[in-house]
Amino acid sequence: MKTVACPARRIRVQQKIKGSKFIASLAPASSEEEAEAFLQEIKKEFWDASHNVYAFVVGKGGERAEKSSDDGEPSGSSGPPVLQAIKGSGLTDVIVIVTRYFGGTKLGIGGLIRAYGDTAAMVLKEVPRREYQLLARVQVHVPYDFIGNITGFLEKEDINIEKIDYDNMGGSIFFWIDPGGLDFLQKKFQELGRGQCRVDILKKVYKPG
Repeated sequence: MKTVACPARRIRVQQKIKGSKFIASLAPASSEEEAEAFLQEIKKEFWDASHNVYAFVVGKGGERAEKSSDDGEPSGSSGPPVLQAIKGSGLTDVIVIVTRYFGGTKLGIGGLIRAYGDTAAMVLKEVPRREYQLLARVQVHVPYDFIGNITGFLEKEDINIEKIDYDNMGGSIFFWIDPGGLDFLQKKFQELGRGQCRVDILKKVYKPG
């Protein structure tokens, strides 16, 4: 069973380091567009901050994308540490923005790396998680003579039938399963339907566990 962990809700933490205030704002984001929208929201809220450094990782159900920005801090000193904190947390579909209000004391490159990385790690540790399971939506077209065999087998396997659409040739049975069980099911369908069942994988998506 393939699962991924995502943040369950928005959350914020903050700390002071040598006079500078670091505020970490985290939000779920299932796309780059959602991440960008949250970034603009935070920039508007903290318009007077010294920096709004960010990183995100999105794409649990498709092509993975990640991005980070130092937002004016020395190159590599802030955005990459936030991104590394996200990767280390095991979360996906998440954006973390670390806002800094400069307190008058320069931290140096090493100090900035620690400050941004640690603040991001704090909010990632605190956020509630939600597990998502990869499931496949399956359609199996069955001649009328074998519908009882197939539905009985699915019930025996504790697979919930979503619906059955009937036509002149038989019925199309729809259900969701763990993709890892597809080979087994296809073999059973061919056996129970005497080679006359047609199996189509309609899509694969992550659904809340």
